[in-house]
Amino acid sequence: MTREGSFLFDVTPHHDLRAPARHRGQGRWGAWAHLLPAVVLAVVVLLAPLAATVVMSVTGAEGPAAYAGVVTDQDIWPALFHSAVWLALALVACGLGLAIAWLAGDAGPRSRMLLLIALATPAVTSPLTAGVAFRLIFDADPERGTVSALLRGGPLLLGPGWIWLVLGLAFVWQWTGLAFVVFHVGLANVPADLLRVTRIFGAGRFGRLRTVVIPALFPTSAVAMLVVLTAAVRVFDLVLIGAPGSVQAGVDVMGLFWWRHRDDLGDGRASAMAILLAAMASAVVVVVLWRLRRDWPRARHRPGDPAAPAPARPRRAVRVVTVAVAVVWAVPFAVLLLTSLRDPVAAATSGWWAGGYGPGSYGEAFDGGAFAAALGATAQRGVLVAVLVVLPAVPAAYALTPDQLPPRTRRVVAAVAVVLAVLPPQVLAVPLGDVLGAWLGGTVILSFVHAALVLPLGVLLLRNAFMSVPRPVVLRPLAQGRSALFQMTVESGPAVVTVAVLAFVTTWNDLVMGLLLNWPAADQAPLVLLQQAREFTTSAGVLAAQAVVLTAVPVLLLLATGRWLVQGLTRGVRR
Repeated sequence: MTREGSFLFDVTPHHDLRAPARHRGQGRWGAWAHLLPAVVLAVVVLLAPLAATVVMSVTGAEGPAAYAGVVTDQDIWPALFHSAVWLALALVACGLGLAIAWLAGDAGPRSRMLLLIALATPAVTSPLTAGVAFRLIFDADPERGTVSALLRGGPLLLGPGWIWLVLGLAFVWQWTGLAFVVFHVGLANVPADLLRVTRIFGAGRFGRLRTVVIPALFPTSAVAMLVVLTAAVRVFDLVLIGAPGSVQAGVDVMGLFWWRHRDDLGDGRASAMAILLAAMASAVVVVVLWRLRRDWPRARHRPGDPAAPAPARPRRAVRVVTVAVAVVWAVPFAVLLLTSLRDPVAAATSGWWAGGYGPGSYGEAFDGGAFAAALGATAQRGVLVAVLVVLPAVPAAYALTPDQLPPRTRRVVAAVAVVLAVLPPQVLAVPLGDVLGAWLGGTVILSFVHAALVLPLGVLLLRNAFMSVPRPVVLRPLAQGRSALFQMTVESGPAVVTVAVLAFVTTWNDLVMGLLLNWPAADQAPLVLLQQAREFTTSAGVLAAQAVVLTAVPVLLLLATGRWLVQGLTRGVRR
């Protein structure tokens, strides 16, 4: 079988072991026409500001020496190191997700479903919500903090040094679930004949994991790690709200340091710092995903196939462990909800276990109508961004399927998409602000910025799904004179829903772009939450109530579309 070289998300077919669904489209010019809307949006909103930032970094007062100034600045080095720590935490979250998925294989369907709900929910919550929940849990005052009350006289976990434990736990709590979902599906599709051979040769459970399972999960790892690494690169609001002001300087990441000190750094050094952050993120992601590139055929066993191995009986110990993991993952939500149900004064002076329940915090959260108006504006922007992402992403993903563009061109476009997917917003903020100015306060213009940031990942996910559509399904409409693009879109419906939900949730939870481009206009719900957090202790009840409301929308969306989301995230890697 002859196949072209693949890059990152190129994987083998889904329903047969021949080449992917190859078909003659409208020629290369037609493929470029399909790619054009996404290219225009990426060039205008991402590549042009990136180029402008590069120019500013070498033409400022210091010239090219601005890069040396950043590298040798002793105040910037800690932020650079901290950004690298977050990238390492992303790998920890992916590894933990794999471990839980491997463990859940023997847990039984009910325990797995419980794990799926408990672990996947944090992935759609705002980093602000995670920061608020974990700061409430680890509040230094034993009268208010859950952990402090249990460990009276113990270490101050929100103090210097220990704060990294709190922030790291919050990040891992938020993103392990996404890795678990993707790896869970990937494990279910590991070729059964390979596992059978390793058993015959006496390989134990961990031997099979090392020699068969992990290599077979390479394409799956690419999807999970790209999303989690993107979150790590863009860490901002979790540190901003999760760490008390007295210790924030000790945990600053490059993006947050850039925001605090941009005026002090000057245009040249600030631009150089943003470019270095983008270069570091791009290098890590490309190296990791290049190492994870691997093509494996999907096992051809079907339910009821006598050759397929019988499902393993659930093990009691494993069920207990999985239930315990689900309970632990639910604790931050429980603390947040119970705090929000307390009177504002009671929430400011005592922990959630001390009573004083009532609707007062919610009443105060919506008092004046500013938060309600911000929720409406944020929802409107989220819907618009979802449309702006899906419309160009669908034809662009179709253009990147085989025989639409030359193989080398497709690999280059895919590589550029991967780099743009992890582009930090700080690289774009200054040029966009200079050019667009007051227009950024409007819903439409800022929505285009949000859409451009989500678009590369959306194209890659849809391309995975399109590549897995069986050949006969594509050839049939071509033979009948109908659109292959339409048929592939219908067949990949879950992936389209996934991209739309991803775009909406990303916009709904976004604080960074609003803070960089639209501050001080508080017409977005996360900005209202940030303002409330300035007096964290005295406003704990109101802050928790707003965080619960902010979380409820994406969680309800997750519950409504969960089955499609799982299929959409894993369609292109179920080989």
